[in-house]
Amino acid sequence: MADIIAMFSRWAKSGLSTFLYGSSSSSSSVEPTQGNALDEFQRIMRMLPRIEAVLEDAEEREIQDKSVKLWLSELRLLAYDIDDVIDEYEYDVLAAQMKARVTEESYHRGKRKRGDDERHDQDEHVEGLNTFHESYHTSSSSQVPTISNGMVEKLKEIRERFDEIERDRKGLHLREVDGMRRTVSAQNSRLTSSLVDESSIIGRESEKENIVKLLLSDLQVSNKITVLPVVGMGGVGKTTLAQLIYNDPRIRQYFDLRIWIYVSEDFDLVKLTKEIYKSITNKPCEEDVGFNYLQDSIKKELMKFKRTFLVLDDVWNEKQCLWESLKVPFHNAGIVNILFTTRNKKVADVMRTMNYFPLGFLSEDEGWRLFKQYASCGDENLMRIGQKIVNKCGGLPLAIKLLGSHLQFERDEDKWMSILESELWDLDPGTNEIFPALKLSYQRMPIHLKPCFRYCSLFPKKWIPNKNHLVWLWMAQGYIQTKIRGKTMEEIGREYFDELLGRSFFQSTESSDYLMMHDLVYDLAVSISDNEFIIMKSKGGNQNKYISNNACHLAVLDEQTNNEALKGILVFPFLSRHVALRSIFCYGRRIINDFRLLDSIRLRVLHIEIDQFDSNLSKFLGSIASMKHLRYLYFHAYKWHPRSDKVDLSSLFNSLHSIFNVQVLDFFGCHFPIMLPASIKNLINLRHLILPRGSIMPCGISKLICLQTLKVVVVKDGNHEGGGLGEIEDLASLTGSCCICGIDYANNVEDFKKANINGKKHIRRLFIDWHHMLIYPIILSFDIYIYFKAKDRVNKQSFELEEAKLEALRPHNNLKELKIHNYPGILFPSWLGDPSYSKLQDITLKGCNKWDGSGGVLDRDLPCLQSISIINCAMLKNINIVQSSSLRRLVVENCPKITSLYSMCSLHRLEKLKIRQCKNLLISAEEILPSKLQFVCFEDCRKLTSIPGLQNLPSLKELKLKHCWELELTLEEKLSTMPNVLEIVDCPQLKKWCQRYGYKYDSKAPGNEEEDPGNEEAVQ
Repeated sequence: MADIIAMFSRWAKSGLSTFLYGSSSSSSSVEPTQGNALDEFQRIMRMLPRIEAVLEDAEEREIQDKSVKLWLSELRLLAYDIDDVIDEYEYDVLAAQMKARVTEESYHRGKRKRGDDERHDQDEHVEGLNTFHESYHTSSSSQVPTISNGMVEKLKEIRERFDEIERDRKGLHLREVDGMRRTVSAQNSRLTSSLVDESSIIGRESEKENIVKLLLSDLQVSNKITVLPVVGMGGVGKTTLAQLIYNDPRIRQYFDLRIWIYVSEDFDLVKLTKEIYKSITNKPCEEDVGFNYLQDSIKKELMKFKRTFLVLDDVWNEKQCLWESLKVPFHNAGIVNILFTTRNKKVADVMRTMNYFPLGFLSEDEGWRLFKQYASCGDENLMRIGQKIVNKCGGLPLAIKLLGSHLQFERDEDKWMSILESELWDLDPGTNEIFPALKLSYQRMPIHLKPCFRYCSLFPKKWIPNKNHLVWLWMAQGYIQTKIRGKTMEEIGREYFDELLGRSFFQSTESSDYLMMHDLVYDLAVSISDNEFIIMKSKGGNQNKYISNNACHLAVLDEQTNNEALKGILVFPFLSRHVALRSIFCYGRRIINDFRLLDSIRLRVLHIEIDQFDSNLSKFLGSIASMKHLRYLYFHAYKWHPRSDKVDLSSLFNSLHSIFNVQVLDFFGCHFPIMLPASIKNLINLRHLILPRGSIMPCGISKLICLQTLKVVVVKDGNHEGGGLGEIEDLASLTGSCCICGIDYANNVEDFKKANINGKKHIRRLFIDWHHMLIYPIILSFDIYIYFKAKDRVNKQSFELEEAKLEALRPHNNLKELKIHNYPGILFPSWLGDPSYSKLQDITLKGCNKWDGSGGVLDRDLPCLQSISIINCAMLKNINIVQSSSLRRLVVENCPKITSLYSMCSLHRLEKLKIRQCKNLLISAEEILPSKLQFVCFEDCRKLTSIPGLQNLPSLKELKLKHCWELELTLEEKLSTMPNVLEIVDCPQLKKWCQRYGYKYDSKAPGNEEEDPGNEEAVQ
């Protein structure tokens, strides 16, 4: 029901309600039929708060009665129908305005042919375009679009159905009697104490050691409260870890007072304060005692102890004020350490004074040992099955213990296989503790997050889209609460994502853009999705699974070459029975070959990802043109049928011109270039356009002023088919990271100026490369990826022309990261180093072979600049970085003519210094290393003789000196601290120095060692 509630929020904030009610004042000027239709619309809009109130109330209750569930299902379907009819009306408004715009443009084209000034026409066009967008998105049109008789009938039917549902509701008394509030019923579902049987615990030794050492470290300060959160998903063992720490002998000895409090969902301030009082005094607490007396008594008792250790187990509270009130008595009470466990990172952020401790899953070996502690793994076959069961649990201790207990006295191999092959929620509810533990997190989830989580049940297990695509899918379904806090839907959606991540529903990976979902969390999403979200597989035996006619979201996964059962799912008869479908996901081989879509399908999302597609593509794309509701189209065909070489792709994509509501078009995986028609300009709601490599910049794209993502497009330079770089002039919404490459092959400087990069205030990263970087992972890392093709180049360019190009690419001063690669100019542009770039944090200059260091690029103080990388600059003679108050990282590589590092000692905050392949570098006695350096590397600096200040680096963690043949250090220059990593390789003059202090020396010659690619990447 939460997805319906999200829709209500969107409707309430949309311009449609303003438009409808604004039209009522002028209803006398419209035809009677139209006036009646507007009246029906207004009645429906008045229904919404009542429906929302009932559904929100139901979302907070445990509904058990089947008749009530059916009633709620009817209400949900009615809400979807309301959404469809409102969306269809908005589409008709937009279509009418689009038609008016086309007529106006035709008129202006006629004027232009008669000799009107072309520049005036362009200005008028841009002004008209902005006016059009404003008029639609604020619903300020003065004309009421014609409402068809069919829509009038739909409106009447909806109202009549609502009246009938309302009558049924009175007999069911949903709000008054059905279902206990979850927040009440779940309060006493679980209690914990500090006692633990340590002999039964497997693993967690390293986690316990790390936390105990932290609690006993020198970080503890008297009269200051230290708060350490342990964060992890339900059932991962947070309480067990806290018990191990609480009972550790070192903790017992160090702390005079130890307190264990089980908190649970209800952060009852008075109750918790009483529990703390009873734990300290070992005395009962009278019921009518005042809160002030309690806190004052606790404060006095705490004064008797030097060191206090408090554990708060299972904390859910997100309110700062409640936490501040609870900890008042602990202020000025000596050393106070508080450790608490929670499932929610947001809770951790409210309470913590230290970085939170993320508790992960057990290793495969630890999980197997824990399983054997409960299950009777007698013979080899049972052991083999048992290991698969453990893998199924994904390292979650609660699941491993539960399934092991189920098999404790079981010797029947078939029963073991049944456990392995069954879904965990099908186990006996009386003994199944897994899903109640996980479901509690879902029940406590804010309503706006619930549909976002449930939507993840549509994806194959162990496969979740990247962060951006997931947010776009939520947007397409209307799950994002729009127009709040002045943020875009994408920004709000990313906040939703981060909150789900913080609540342990997602697991983070090395890449912040990709995520994982634990198998049991995925199973939870499937179990609570009822018959609304359906996933069909060719493997797993669910081909014949019943699909309710009320199913709204369908995923089809074909894992076999030929599967007739699945092949029939996406053809006409099936879809005619399932008109409520709002999402279709297709993963597989050739099951789409007979794909036909109906006009009546209400799809918001169509995701097609197949191995091979043949000429039936024309039928498929032809049906897309009638999808009024479509927001998200993802189409990846990895192979093109060899008999379809002559298919005209351009004509096929003409069918996209009328899907005005579409927000996302992603064709990146098609593996063949796409030439979109000029009619792409009609898709004014398009926010993200992703094309295959080699696709040409569409003409008319400048009118898509909502566009945030644009890749991968080839821009034309000169009189060629397709658009030039100037097409992005009005795309002020382009957002995130931008790459413009292949600049060496461009000739038209005016097109660079027209692109108006300076007007793109939402671009945070800018990568400019004169060469091509058409590597798949690199492309994926950018939001905007534009490049020139080599064949467009006419003549060898002069460096003055290249300098003019770069000057024209001046970014907005919101920029945070700038990379310039393979620049052939002598001077950098005037804007580089400009103090107005006060947010710039990272500069990389690579392959700039004519730059000699002149121009004052790096001698200006940029207050946020933290990193400078200068790589492969053959003519660079010196680096003069002065007045940098924030620089923390400096990398200089393969600059053979550089002779000095001026003003090194003025970089007071520098933490990382890496100098490689600078064969003429010398460091004078005045160029002393900054004292805060933690990572130092000098490699292949053949003439380097000394490194002043190396012995005065108290924070040094890593030191690498390699192939510096003349480098000497006196025997008195001992390192002030021993770094964690020390590598001295092929520096002959340092042998005695290493022997003197017992440092390891390696005599490897250059070329005989392998650079750690991961570490190298991290440095650069």
